[in-house]
Amino acid sequence: MILLLAFGIPQMYRNYHSAPYCYSSGTQITLESKQVHKLNPYQKKQFTKMARLAIDQKDGPFVWKNYQNVSLSVYKMKKPSVYGIIYKVRPHIRTKKDVITNSMIVKLKDRDLKTYHKFAIEGYSSGFSNFLNYHKQDES
Repeated sequence: MILLLAFGIPQMYRNYHSAPYCYSSGTQITLESKQVHKLNPYQKKQFTKMARLAIDQKDGPFVWKNYQNVSLSVYKMKKPSVYGIIYKVRPHIRTKKDVITNSMIVKLKDRDLKTYHKFAIEGYSSGFSNFLNYHKQDES
């Protein structure tokens, strides 16, 4: 029993803090959506941080306390270590376009989500790009 605990607890800790299905390939797996909830709270938090960091790198930086989370969808893509993330936010100050949708494909450098900042952006599309350009036109 003690031996089982000695090996089981560290494995449970690693699984809780790791990206699921990281090394699998061949099929796309929905990990988080309105209908599917396979991510634990820690994993959701880390994927949200990852999405924000990708947005900051491409369109930011942003003050994230000015935005409210609307939804997070995460997909394990067909290639190993590659994830699709759709992150929707709403500014606390209401605008004509309330929800801003951001989509990205990221390749993790490490399975451990504690190092969420170690990834490469393989694809990116953001409503922030359009949102910012839209408001610059309003100011003209």
